[in-house]
Amino acid sequence: MTCWKPPTPTPLSSQIPKAGSDNIKERRNPSQLGTDYGAAIYHHKGGTFIENYQAVRSTREIAKSIAYYLEMSDPVNYPPSDRAKTVRAVNDILQGRSDRTVDSLLAELAEKGGSYYAGEIKGVRRDIMDFQYQRLIRDYPYTKSSGKQYKYRMNDANPDRPLKIINQRLFDWAAKAGFPPGFFRESYFDHVTVYCMPEHADCNFSVFQDCTFAVCRISDARLDGTSIYGGEFHSCVIKDTIFFCASLADTHFYDSAIDRVSFQKAYLRRCNVLDCGLYSVNFLNTTLDGCSFGRVESRLIRNLHTATITQGGATEAECRQNRESIYKALRPEPPVQEADRRTPAPER
Repeated sequence: MTCWKPPTPTPLSSQIPKAGSDNIKERRNPSQLGTDYGAAIYHHKGGTFIENYQAVRSTREIAKSIAYYLEMSDPVNYPPSDRAKTVRAVNDILQGRSDRTVDSLLAELAEKGGSYYAGEIKGVRRDIMDFQYQRLIRDYPYTKSSGKQYKYRMNDANPDRPLKIINQRLFDWAAKAGFPPGFFRESYFDHVTVYCMPEHADCNFSVFQDCTFAVCRISDARLDGTSIYGGEFHSCVIKDTIFFCASLADTHFYDSAIDRVSFQKAYLRRCNVLDCGLYSVNFLNTTLDGCSFGRVESRLIRNLHTATITQGGATEAECRQNRESIYKALRPEPPVQEADRRTPAPER
């Protein structure tokens, strides 16, 4: 089957009004949220919590802020030259990968920052609360639906397959009211932060230009022929999802779980996967061009031996080194030999 490859579209960010300069809504303490915010009440273990999907900062960005305040307050123990090390350690705490708790980290930050950074530390606390809350509701399916249809502007870069234009404001409206049928299919998402998605979402033949998937549940979705340029997935759960013949360029996955996902015949160029879990991932006839996998937990990686692993502009030795590092990180299942495919003879 020949994979459809859409032309690289021209970014429309200068033409489409944005909901906010940073695409992130005003954040509020979850305990202060009310039903006036379009929230629904979930019943969970005898209690209730409010379904309030919103874009939140990634733990990596929060960790950078915390690292900065620690460096300014205690440069001896947190030298700026060790910024990358500090950010990684703080991010591990925020993600629950460390023996140290978030409370102890915040206590140290408050002690060292004192009154000078009190306002900034308060903002960091709010960011952490918002992240933790969004991660909590990420484990539950998005259930809102709507029959409402929107009037879309169209991207006619490919006359044979015009795409609906989705900006942040339109996405926020639809997320609050419920996504109408066909919202994600054959659409052009321009600089959108995607923080919720319905189960079984049909994203076929869509384009995501410079989009961020933030603490988002992507479950049983189809992304056949989909293109993702300059994207980022952080703290996402991606499961039972197919990226058949998809194109991903300069797209990065951080702190995410990728479970029972197929990249069959997909083309990934300059994509990085860092601090993620990959479970039962299929790379049948995938192209990995200049991609890297770091600090990943992997099991049941299938058909990696059929993938084309290359690195544009690199020497043969560099390509071989890249291939070896990917195999070392992913530890794929051994390919099934023809002898293994034979049906065993019945016992006599």
